[in-house]
Amino acid sequence: MTTHTLETTPPSAALSALSPEALLKMLYTMQLIRAFEEAAEQQYFAGKVHGTMHLYIGQEASAVGCITALQPGDQITSTHRGHGHAIAIGQDVREMMAELLAKRTGVCRGFGGSMHMADVKLGNLGANGIVAGGMGSAVGAALSAHLLKTGRVVMCFFGDGAVSNGNFHETLNMASIWKLPVVFVCENNQYAMSMPAKQAIPVRVADRAAAYAMPGEQVDGMDVLAVYRAAKAAVDRARAGQGPSLIEVVTYRYKGHSRSDKQVYRSKEEVQAWQARDPIARFEALLIEHGLLTRAQADDIRNRAVKAIEEAVAFADASPEPDPSELLNEVYYEEPANRTDPAMRGIMLGSPAPFNGRPLPTWFTRTFAQHAGSEPPPGERELTGSEAIREAMAQAMEAAPNVILIGEDIGKYGGAFGVTLGLYDRFGPERVRDTPISENAIAGVAFGAGMTGLVPIAEFQFQDFVTLAMEQLVLQAAKVRYMFGGRTICQMVVRLPAGSGTGAAAQHSESLESWFVNVPGLKVVMPSTPYDMKGLLLAAIADQNPIIFVENKLLYKAKGPVPELPYIVPIGKAAVRRAGQHVTIVGAGITVPRALEAAAQLAGEGIECEVIDLRTLKPYDLHTIVQSVKKTGRLLVAHEAPLIGGYGAEIAAAIAQSEAFAYLEAPILRLGGADVPIPYNRTLERAATPQVEDIAAAARKLARLQV
Repeated sequence: MTTHTLETTPPSAALSALSPEALLKMLYTMQLIRAFEEAAEQQYFAGKVHGTMHLYIGQEASAVGCITALQPGDQITSTHRGHGHAIAIGQDVREMMAELLAKRTGVCRGFGGSMHMADVKLGNLGANGIVAGGMGSAVGAALSAHLLKTGRVVMCFFGDGAVSNGNFHETLNMASIWKLPVVFVCENNQYAMSMPAKQAIPVRVADRAAAYAMPGEQVDGMDVLAVYRAAKAAVDRARAGQGPSLIEVVTYRYKGHSRSDKQVYRSKEEVQAWQARDPIARFEALLIEHGLLTRAQADDIRNRAVKAIEEAVAFADASPEPDPSELLNEVYYEEPANRTDPAMRGIMLGSPAPFNGRPLPTWFTRTFAQHAGSEPPPGERELTGSEAIREAMAQAMEAAPNVILIGEDIGKYGGAFGVTLGLYDRFGPERVRDTPISENAIAGVAFGAGMTGLVPIAEFQFQDFVTLAMEQLVLQAAKVRYMFGGRTICQMVVRLPAGSGTGAAAQHSESLESWFVNVPGLKVVMPSTPYDMKGLLLAAIADQNPIIFVENKLLYKAKGPVPELPYIVPIGKAAVRRAGQHVTIVGAGITVPRALEAAAQLAGEGIECEVIDLRTLKPYDLHTIVQSVKKTGRLLVAHEAPLIGGYGAEIAAAIAQSEAFAYLEAPILRLGGADVPIPYNRTLERAATPQVEDIAAAARKLARLQV
């Protein structure tokens, strides 16, 4: 592919490409950005900004030149230095200033701050505090545009520091092989934080486009018309279905990386040399030279911009701060009926309130004309666990064309454990999408797609491999709704085959679900039966929150009754698998059938155990556990994940703080994995996690008060 050198567009050609009105609007927007940033700095010095900020002064030509090339309905992803992008796409500067001052009227209701300006409805999918963090979501949004045939183009802004990040390489590669309508814009402002770009990158950024079979161009980022010309060509190419492009905008930030930056890594002379090429002054002079602007008009444009920002500051100053009562409101999307009923919302907060009837998810009832509702009778037809999961995905894909699968080897191969077998032939490669080995990009693409109209189900070959995608899952998908003030959703499911017992040793056998329980914004589901695998997966798909769906590998072959019609098992509701009066055993996933086997053995000894299947770890059904412990007076919690820091500690603590504590007749016992990587040897592997005999022994001790 051709990589063009830095060039300045001939003024006459550049000017003729745009109307006089468009040119003056570009100048006004550049002045508005400059005025906003100058005022933002003043607010910081006045002590009204909580935290830091990253000013865009000097880079105005990049945002305005690029975004002018977009059409209404197109989308962008931005960076921590994102005020300029937000203003260029048309965000309300009053709401932006209010956000900077952490006010309730802010664009993110004061939840996001300087680094997270977003207006998803307008097309700004969000500024991002993580370097290269928005690149996955940009490709996901572009995938939505492609599959939903919206005609949209997505423009992905990032800095030169991002070019050394794995996200850069994974996402450019994925966008290229799928020929997605995305334009990658590297704003090379010469420094990541203090590291000079020339020391961090051995070639020009634009030269890296060739490795991904896309055009790359380096442009003068202090010339707004040169930026516009390059952006317009790339946008037109993307909209025509010819795939992505990479633009390197060579620009300069006049201020430090952030307000705490003392700028010891560059000289005043260097800054002054770039300021002498100021993009606003340069554009003004060009317009005046060609008779499109007078000095008086230029002054009026500047004055109007300053006045608009003064009004924005006044608006922000007069606005109220968020009330602490709103703290928990937007962590998760909740069905409208649940939002108005505190008893229904309580389940999200770990309340011991009973799990009463919940309305079916809106997405579920809208999608399925015929369904069996919530927790129908199981019937007599039997499926394996993998067949139940496959049927849930197939039914969702059949009923909703925007449901897609994404992951490594899920196509003709059928996935690492054969769960997606046959779906590629049935739904085709566009909707059953094989990916390169790029876990963070898989998660990021699913995240961006789930924000923009698709319902992605992402499969990771092993739960262990999700460690390579933690940034996109934990720092992006989990936080986006709250960070943006509840003004977006992220409807995605991440399927994770987990657990030991297959001889796969330390790097393919982990149980990491407790990690995700500790992440606000994520829900964690862990079924133990084929019935629940189908019903919980359909509930997860319908939930409109990012869901971690943990599938124990040993349960793929387990058989059980599964209804044919679509149905849901409510997220957050436990199941009593066996009634008993002597000991309560709580588990999830593989520990449930092991607990049931142990309970059957103990029944022969006169010990009747009540076995509770959590089904979901977050939210979890504390009420059912409390009621059981009040009856039995004894509690054993078992899980395959390591004992230290495992979710059993959460349940034990919750019971100790509940009314059930007064009913305890013995200490609470926990069983969990040993503090050891899963070993290869079969005997050692069994010893590393609780088995049937371990659960039986612990329950026997509890029943006999031998602890």
